[in-house]
Amino acid sequence: MNALDVARGAYARLPLDTRLQLGRVLRHVPSGLKYGGTYRAWRERIRRAAADPAYAAAEQDAALVALLARARAASPAYNARLGPVLGHGPLEADAVRAAWHRIPILTGAETVSLGRALCTVDAERLDECVTGGSSGRPVRFYLDRGRSPVEYAFVHEAWARAGFTPGETRAVFRGVDIAGPSHMHEEPALGELRCSVFHLSDPVMAGYLAAIRRRGIAFLHGYPSALSIFAAYVLRAHGPLAQIRGVLPASERIPAPFRNTIERAFPEATLAPFYGLSEKVAFATEVPGSPDIYAFSPLYGLAELVDAEGIPVTEPGRRGRLVATGLLFPGMPLIRYETGDEAELVEAATRANGRQLRIRHILPRHGQDYLVGRSGILVPLSGMLQVDEEILGIGEFQFVQMEPGRVILRIVPRGGSVPDFTGYLLRANRKAAGELEVTLEIVDHIPTTIRGKRKFIDQRLTLARDAERLTEEPWDREPA
Repeated sequence: MNALDVARGAYARLPLDTRLQLGRVLRHVPSGLKYGGTYRAWRERIRRAAADPAYAAAEQDAALVALLARARAASPAYNARLGPVLGHGPLEADAVRAAWHRIPILTGAETVSLGRALCTVDAERLDECVTGGSSGRPVRFYLDRGRSPVEYAFVHEAWARAGFTPGETRAVFRGVDIAGPSHMHEEPALGELRCSVFHLSDPVMAGYLAAIRRRGIAFLHGYPSALSIFAAYVLRAHGPLAQIRGVLPASERIPAPFRNTIERAFPEATLAPFYGLSEKVAFATEVPGSPDIYAFSPLYGLAELVDAEGIPVTEPGRRGRLVATGLLFPGMPLIRYETGDEAELVEAATRANGRQLRIRHILPRHGQDYLVGRSGILVPLSGMLQVDEEILGIGEFQFVQMEPGRVILRIVPRGGSVPDFTGYLLRANRKAAGELEVTLEIVDHIPTTIRGKRKFIDQRLTLARDAERLTEEPWDREPA
C-alpha cells in the first residue's frame, strides 16, 4: 500500500472538525507532491497513448503478454483455462492475438466459484470487494492495494477535457447523507464541497446554489440523476449559470433528458463523463462532440464486443456483449470478463487506431432502459420520450412500468400548481404508436437507492432483450 492510500484512509477516519482544519493546510500541497510520481508518470503515458497509436498498441501488447504469462504461471485456475489455448511456452503478442477469442469468457458466476484460485498472489495481500448487489447476484473479487495514484491519473485525465485540474474545487453530488440544516460540508483537502443527494428540496438546493456561487466553484461532480434535479432548480430559481465550466458525471449513465437539462442550466460547461467498472477491467471516455460514444483506453484494459455465441462483433451498428480484460491490477486478473453490459459497435479496436474500441448506447448491467409494449416488443424510452418544459417545472420525475403496454410518469411537485401535462402525454402516447399508454401520477417523493441514486426508469418487468428487433422499431428511427 502506498503513502497516498495510507493518507487517504487516515484522513477519512478523522473527526470532521479535525479534517477541516487539516484540510485547509493540505489544500495548498502541490498536486504533484500530493499524488506522487506514479500518478505523474501515468498522466504522461495516457497523453502519449492518445497522440501516438503505435505506442498505445505496443504498450497494450506488452501488458497483455505479461498479464497472461503471470496468470498462467501463478494462478491455478488460469493455468487450467489458458494452457489448452496458449500452451505453456513463451508468449508472443501476435500468437496471443490470434488465439485470443478461443480463451473462455469469464462470467460473474465463475468469478465467484473460482474465487481465490484466480489470484496470482496471496489474497490476504489484496482488497476484497463486492459489486453487482443491486442485480441480486453480487460478484466478489479482489483488487491490488496501492491503486489510487493510477486511478486518479485516468479520472483526472478524463476530466481535463473540461478544464479541470487537481487544484480545482468541485461541488460533489454523490451518495453521502449529510446531517445538519445545510446538508453540505467541505472537504478542503480533497477540494470538495459535498452536497447531500438525499435532500434535494428547493430550500436545501438554494443553499447549495448560494454556496457554489459564493465560493466561485466552477465544477460539478456526481450522479447525473442528482445533477439534473439541481440543474432544473437552477433554471427555475436563477436561470442559466455561466459560472460552471465543467460537469463531471459519475456512476450512472446520462439519459438524453438529463443531459439536456444539465446543458441548459450550465451553458458554458463541458460535460466530461467516463465509463468504468468496480472490477477495474475497462475505462472509457466520451468522445468530444459525440454524445454517448465512448472510446476505451488501451492502457487500462482490453475491451471487446462479442455476440451471443462469443464471436467478435465487427460490423459497425451491431450490438454485442461487452467483455473486458483489466491490465493494471494483476493480483486477481479478470481475463475476458463478461461485464454484463451491452453496446453498439462504432469502431473496432485495431493496431492502426491504437487498439481503441469505440462504442455507443451502453446498457448498464443493473439498469433497464426499455419498456414493454402491448405486443411484447421492447421500446427504448430514452429515444421515444423527450422531456419538455413541463418536466423542468417539477424537478423530480420517474417512469414506472408494472405491466406491458402501460407506463406511469411519476412527478414530485415543487410547490404551487402542477404544470399541465396534457400536451406532453398526448405527444408521448402518439409517438408510442399504440404500444404504450402513459399516465400521470403525483407523488410526495421519488425513492432512492441506499447510495442516493434515482432511477430514470423503474422497470418492474423482466426483459428478454432482442437487439435485432429493437433496431427495427419505428420510434427508434423517428427523429425527436
